[in-house]
Amino acid sequence: MAVVHAIGMPENESERKAIEFMVKHLPDDRYVIFHNLELPAPSGLPYEYDMIIVGEYAVYVVEVKGYRGRIRGNALEWELESGAITSSPLPLLNKKAKVVASRLIRHSPLLQSVWVQPLIFLTDDRVQANLDDEQASRVLHLDEAIDYILDPYRLPVSPKSVRHLTDRICDAIFKQFRPLHRTKEVGDYLVLSTVGKNNLYTTLLAEHRLLSTHERFLLKVYSFDIYTTPETSHKQKEWILRDANALHRLAGHPNIARAYIPFPWRDNQIVLPLEWIDGHSLRGLLATNTEIEFGRKIDILCQTCDGLNFAHNNGVIHRDIRPENIIVPYLQPVKLVNFDCSRVVDMETLRSRVGRHLDERYLAPEVVRDPSAASPASDLYTVGIIFFELLTGQLPYKKIQEVVAANGLPKLPTQIKSDLSPDVDEVVNRMCAFSPEDRYTNLIEVVEYLRIIE
Repeated sequence: MAVVHAIGMPENESERKAIEFMVKHLPDDRYVIFHNLELPAPSGLPYEYDMIIVGEYAVYVVEVKGYRGRIRGNALEWELESGAITSSPLPLLNKKAKVVASRLIRHSPLLQSVWVQPLIFLTDDRVQANLDDEQASRVLHLDEAIDYILDPYRLPVSPKSVRHLTDRICDAIFKQFRPLHRTKEVGDYLVLSTVGKNNLYTTLLAEHRLLSTHERFLLKVYSFDIYTTPETSHKQKEWILRDANALHRLAGHPNIARAYIPFPWRDNQIVLPLEWIDGHSLRGLLATNTEIEFGRKIDILCQTCDGLNFAHNNGVIHRDIRPENIIVPYLQPVKLVNFDCSRVVDMETLRSRVGRHLDERYLAPEVVRDPSAASPASDLYTVGIIFFELLTGQLPYKKIQEVVAANGLPKLPTQIKSDLSPDVDEVVNRMCAFSPEDRYTNLIEVVEYLRIIE
């Protein structure tokens, strides 16, 4: 039997089942299991770990899932048996595995050679996972997980024994991790699960304790430094509240996510409650390679334009329009989300900090040069890039230098898909003109042309 260290206590039957199975089936003291532990993070909530298994050839960071029925999905999103859409747990798990690797090295440079492998354990014996994801082999039933861990050639690197480092690895975990205390309540909200985590905030799925409807909410939990200077503290809070300020200016539009009143929590955190939108992101739809009818593509773009035009008319430039920030529910309107990098009238433009979070593949040339140059015309340009991607399945360029060299888009949609109408080229080319003055006047004009080619 494996050695087990209960840093914290299991919180549900799925976790207990997974721990007991691993203890019983992993052989002798060559394997050490730590379970229910957490690691403090510099921002947001702590990193939570269901299990960390120290093996003969690697350290395995494990997420336990008790899902039932059939799961379908891709690298970004999973659709559960109930029809609910949830973020794939793999990206966050990959990040948590990297954090473990960095903490091992911080403890001792000798642990630099230790490979840290993320795995997901499915505890229901009959659950079926059909995932269009190159990492799908890391999603395992419990019996498959044993075979995976015992076979070093399943690792993506050449296997090297780490048995001589086991004590040092365990010491690193004992000294840096603490018992898991999952956040179960945030203000008046009951936390259901952690959806994601980045350098800005932790995202939680929650229900309000006073509502019997079981309506779900998305909570963005931001952290700020309480020990900094008043000036820096003011800038941190302005950055944190940018999404809230933008969304409250735009309340009531059907194509913009609804925000509720933000509130302080603990000594150094601010929480922004948002409506939970049950649907795929546009990025998730693109990743499935599912054929979207041309008319539906036009409809998604028109709704996106409607939401952005409303934002522009109310002094908000999104500045970070990407497929990840466009949610496409089954039956409800398309929604724009994540205004954290927006430019809001009467608010200071945080040029350097915003620039670090933007994806230049979706930025107008003038915004790549200077994030404070964002305007309605630059958002319009970005919608043109997304239209190109919707039509062809790929982006027109990888680096903005290609646009500069061509003084515009280096290729047009019909050069990739010859069956498209030349009218599409005309619309995309004008939306993505190099000079803002050469683009459409506004997004309403774009909608008019989109409806014509529909």
